[in-house]
Amino acid sequence: MVDLVLSRRLNYRNILLAQETRGEDVGYLLADGGRRFVPWLGFIERAEARAMKGARPVRLADITRIGRANGLTPEWRDLPADSFVHGCLTPRGAYAVYEENVCVVGARRTAR
Repeated sequence: MVDLVLSRRLNYRNILLAQETRGEDVGYLLADGGRRFVPWLGFIERAEARAMKGARPVRLADITRIGRANGLTPEWRDLPADSFVHGCLTPRGAYAVYEENVCVVGARRTAR
């Protein structure tokens, strides 16, 4: 069982995204800097994400904290403003990618 959790910021609300969370959306960054929202599917191991046909890597948007749900309250770690959670986009929605922990990637570099 995956004990990882994410905190997604929506206006003034923090939304907890866990493996079993259903009915929530998660945004990902588009190449032009915009966002698109799709259903949250949970967490997926990196090897499984790479093997999934039709899936592609994305940067999940508006994730402010990552953590582990050990006990009653998660142990949180703030995500730096220039970092994003590595996501896996599928036709059904998006997963957050993990190995032992959630995978974090930097901002996309723009061409000069």
